[in-house]
Amino acid sequence: MTTTPDDGALPESTDVLIVGGGQAGLGMGYRLREAGVPFVIVDDRERVGDVWRARWRSLVLFTPRRFSALPGLPMPDSAGYYPTKDEIADYLEAYAEKNALPVVAQTRVTAIARDGDGDGGGFVADTTRGTVHARAVVIATGPFQYPRVPRVAAGLHPEVVQVHSTAYEGPEDLPPGRIAVVGGGNSAAQLADELSATHEVTMIAPEKPWFIPERILGVTVYWPLKLFGVLSSPADSRISEYIHSRGDGILGTQAKRAIRAGRLRLLTSRVVGAAGRELELQDGTRVEVDGVLWGTGFRAHYPFVQVDGALTDHGAPRHDRGVSPVDGLYWIGLPWQRRLDSSIIHGIAADSRELAEAVQSNVRRSGRLEG
Repeated sequence: MTTTPDDGALPESTDVLIVGGGQAGLGMGYRLREAGVPFVIVDDRERVGDVWRARWRSLVLFTPRRFSALPGLPMPDSAGYYPTKDEIADYLEAYAEKNALPVVAQTRVTAIARDGDGDGGGFVADTTRGTVHARAVVIATGPFQYPRVPRVAAGLHPEVVQVHSTAYEGPEDLPPGRIAVVGGGNSAAQLADELSATHEVTMIAPEKPWFIPERILGVTVYWPLKLFGVLSSPADSRISEYIHSRGDGILGTQAKRAIRAGRLRLLTSRVVGAAGRELELQDGTRVEVDGVLWGTGFRAHYPFVQVDGALTDHGAPRHDRGVSPVDGLYWIGLPWQRRLDSSIIHGIAADSRELAEAVQSNVRRSGRLEG
């Protein structure tokens, strides 16, 4: 069940419109509720948590339960030490209900623009349920907007099955035989390890993967990272810049063990071409495939944000720690937004608290639309 204001009605106006009902949007709503700022959350899914329910069946978070909770509600002890995607989905739904967060579900925002002339007129949002006016807008749809697949993929034979990680459900999605998993992040590593039990798998990573052990001296690696302040390191700190320069660390060594055992083949290069049933790599290697799983991430995709100055020329958010140069517009849930942990659930607590202060100040300064 998903909570909605006034039995699902979209209000004509609100002080703050939060776009996205995932962990970032819910955490932001919790902070605004604490501050007494009226708001509404709109989400295009049927239920809170559905974005997690739609992920592949075997997905387990790489962050422990203790580090996978939003402010004000710990994850239940019934959840696994590393929660499954369905446990996270159910937790988010319970979080929205417990905190009576006004989520209007099955509502897609099609356009956000300035409301009237000048910079101080607030915003108007067109949605599939109607129009809503807001003094401020928080975009909480996260960084995983549009699947990125290399253009060269079009050169593969039609019989070569291609699946992006966002559409993958299980090994049966790919044909028997030779499978290439392209990508060097956590998702690519998890799925390459899973597929290696049923297929002949080659993982193609642009750089040598950085495998991080789940435990150090018997405790989760997250505890020392938290104890020594690494997780909360500002995005511009030396430690954050170093980690950022290393690329995505892969938490867990399952894929590493599969590589050492010869069950999973690892190639360190980039896919630069494709023809027939072959992928061509930058180093000249050719990989024959019957199927390809693209774990190549996502690109920014915010076509509904139609406000001058809000996006870069490449369509990415322009912001300073979540605060847009556009007065009244904010972002939350982006990688390296404020800290090292900004893109994981653990980081939402601090980011939402600080961003809520900025939103509250803006609403107070500009005058409320509600109340």
